[in-house]
Amino acid sequence: METRANYAVIGAFVIVATLAVAAFVLWLGQSQFQRDYKAYDIVFEGPVSLEDGSAVRYIGIKVGEVSTVRIDRADPSKVRARIRIDRETPVKTDSTASIQLAGITGVTFVQISAGSPTARLLEAKPGEPVPVIKAEKTQLDQLVAGGAQVLGQANDTMERVKELLTDENIESISTSLKNIETITTKLAADDGLIDRATGTMQDLSRASTEFASASESVGAFSTNANQELDGLSGQLGDLLTEVRNVVASADAVIVQGKDTVSVVNTLLEGPATGVVEDSRLAAQDLRILISRMDRLTRELEQNPQSMLVGEPVPYEDKR
Repeated sequence: METRANYAVIGAFVIVATLAVAAFVLWLGQSQFQRDYKAYDIVFEGPVSLEDGSAVRYIGIKVGEVSTVRIDRADPSKVRARIRIDRETPVKTDSTASIQLAGITGVTFVQISAGSPTARLLEAKPGEPVPVIKAEKTQLDQLVAGGAQVLGQANDTMERVKELLTDENIESISTSLKNIETITTKLAADDGLIDRATGTMQDLSRASTEFASASESVGAFSTNANQELDGLSGQLGDLLTEVRNVVASADAVIVQGKDTVSVVNTLLEGPATGVVEDSRLAAQDLRILISRMDRLTRELEQNPQSMLVGEPVPYEDKR
């Protein structure tokens, strides 16, 4: 009886000791885990392609993993992800988290940005169990969110392609291709046509070069002619001024001559009448000469070039 009682006590002691050791190991492991890692929450807008155990990287370096992904209790349209990362990771107040693709494998991970050097470390706000990192939308998020729209546009594009590729359009395209093939075959068979086309292009090139040279010559001639005409116009202006002065002096002489003739005609009679008549005729001839000079002056003012090139020859139709 005593032997059985001793065995029971020993067995109970062994069980209690084992449970105590297991509890101590669990407590020690949990304490060590809490000392090495720190938890953060990330709230994403809309659907995300993220799973439990996905890697968490800080500027490309793996520092932890995603522990849980669930619907946000405050807003069912959002997704809240709990991550645990190395406690020494400097997550700043302006650090952001985004979902990235790992190469071409399609595996997603959480990328945390470094933030600015002057920013403070991120801490939990009052009422929050853990600090919350701001989520940033990436091209992957936009692609996932706009997947339905992209598929709709792709369907519309396929419908338009089907409408374009009707039997009638396909037949028209086939006919056009056959015509192009016929033309290229004829061009390949007729080598002389290609040579003639090449010669024509060379002739056109030479003609354009000669035309450019002729244009430059005409431009230089026009410039010289304009300079000569400008100098001649100045000389003609001086000549016209002198002619005007002569005409004015002649008018004054005529007036004085008329007055003199009137006085002499009054004083002289008899034998002096012939002299007076001759003076009157001379004055008349002088006035005619002055009128012609005045007309010539006006013509020179209106068209000074006629003095150099003459009047234009009238066109005669010889047909």
